[in-house]
Amino acid sequence: MDIDEAKKALDKVIDKARVHFYKPIQVAEILYRDRINKDIVLTNLSTYRTTSRKWRDMICLEFLGRTSSSSARYQDETASGGI
Repeated sequence: MDIDEAKKALDKVIDKARVHFYKPIQVAEILYRDRINKDIVLTNLSTYRTTSRKWRDMICLEFLGRTSSSSARYQDETASGGI
């Protein structure tokens, strides 16, 4: 994936985001985890699909005081639409 494709994918996520931008926060946590801990494989969704929600929720609680109330199914459907 080149820079333009990555930007388009991120823009698509932001367009689908709700009020507090839960998806971009989740994407940032996934990229952070890959860069720092190197314990996930970005090309293998199963290595971070479920746990990335937990990482996102920890950050959202700290900064926003709340977490996403969307169902896991909704979150998976929006994630598979462009990430």
